[in-house]
Amino acid sequence: MAFCPECGAQTTAGDPYCGECGAWQDTPINFAVAPASPARTGVMSSMTASGNTPTGIQLAQGTLLADRYKITKRIGGGGMGSVYLAEDQNLANRPVAVKEMIEMFADESSRLKAIEDFKRESELLAQLDHPSIPTIYQYFFDKERGRYYLVMKYIDGGDLAARQRVAGGRVDELTVTKWAVDTCDVLDYIHSQDPPIIYRDLKPANLMIDSRTNRVMLVDFGIARFVAATQKGVTAIGTMGYAPPELFAGNVEKRSDIYSLGATMFHLLTGHDPQDNPLLIFDFGKNPKPRQIIPDISPEMEEMICRAVEHKPENRFASAKAFGQELQAHLRYMQEGRRGAVAVANLYETSQSFGPVNVCVNCGHELATDDVFCAYCGTRQPAKKTTAKLIVMGTSEMNAQFPLNIEGESLIGRVDPNRGIRPEVDLSKYDPSARVSRRHARIVAQGAQFYIEDLGSANGTVVNGSLKLSQGKPHMLISGDELKLGETTLKFVVS
Repeated sequence: MAFCPECGAQTTAGDPYCGECGAWQDTPINFAVAPASPARTGVMSSMTASGNTPTGIQLAQGTLLADRYKITKRIGGGGMGSVYLAEDQNLANRPVAVKEMIEMFADESSRLKAIEDFKRESELLAQLDHPSIPTIYQYFFDKERGRYYLVMKYIDGGDLAARQRVAGGRVDELTVTKWAVDTCDVLDYIHSQDPPIIYRDLKPANLMIDSRTNRVMLVDFGIARFVAATQKGVTAIGTMGYAPPELFAGNVEKRSDIYSLGATMFHLLTGHDPQDNPLLIFDFGKNPKPRQIIPDISPEMEEMICRAVEHKPENRFASAKAFGQELQAHLRYMQEGRRGAVAVANLYETSQSFGPVNVCVNCGHELATDDVFCAYCGTRQPAKKTTAKLIVMGTSEMNAQFPLNIEGESLIGRVDPNRGIRPEVDLSKYDPSARVSRRHARIVAQGAQFYIEDLGSANGTVVNGSLKLSQGKPHMLISGDELKLGETTLKFVVS
């Protein structure tokens, strides 16, 4: 029987993190009873770097870097190093991400190339200022450990690959469109630099969600390059399936990133990974188009994806800005409710809050029902329950509120047994003048968003005192919005 050396909770053999406290299970203790006190150390492999500094040592919890950054836990990384969550002790212990590069290379030239790439990423990020690019705080070399560190803003919403796993393998079109709009915005920004910056490795794993702003963040600029308009002979680095054909010929340009975004959208919407058939998947003469795989995808979305992944760059969108404008028009079209055929699946349909499967919001692995932290990636899991409700304003009754369905729709109106009208939000009691229609409006839950739609009421639906809704045109709600139906005022609250 194994127990966590940090908190003493029972663990499953092979789990890299404790499901109870999130601690790295470097030395799980195998006793019949749990340990009375923590015994946490780093793990050192037998491999060494180009110098005498051991590699493979994970920084222990509480390690202090640059007399400022206190390590909390490891949150990611690979063979070249790790990424840690840390506290900035100089600024009220705010959370930061600390990216580490370990010097473990076969030869000196590989070592110098890796250091150059790491420094370039630091310098590149330091020059950029955009809401979808993590802010860089510091770059330094730790002589004691022989490692380079990059400190940047901590993004805690998980990447799109993890969200795709949580959603069951495919993400709904409305959500993908929103993500793509944000991505085009940041691509347009880096492409507008002088000289332009080409990202070169766009894929779901390199796009994260900032949980505070719900905005897509472009992370990992390790292979991004400043590229002149006529530059050729660029190193062919990227991910097979997402990388455009011209990249493997040593050519790269702004429209190369557009191809990768199209491939990313294709993967998110269809569930078909471009890496499984990297050379032919976008040859639609031999392979199915998006709607042949998932018929619910709109024709307009299919057309945009097919154009983005054209073999020749000149046949793609002229720029990220042009692609973004098309996506914004598509997004408005869907939000206004004119495209009712677009399937909007619940983004969290398999998450622990709404479904029978309890999975990590970051990596998608299945968890025990009472895990607070993921046993596979160490991510703290969100609250178990999310609710939405309407509160009747202008009354002293404590129970003057109605819970809303978090899946599907909630009808707002007045009950009429003779006509079989039984709204989830029955305002009969709070509408003595009968100004609320029997079927006045409805609130629809779509993924993580809620929309209100007037159903042709006699006296209208007004949002926040100024916006009168048109019949059949959904309006996205934000927690705290006030809704006036006839003479009855309701407050929309999500918790």
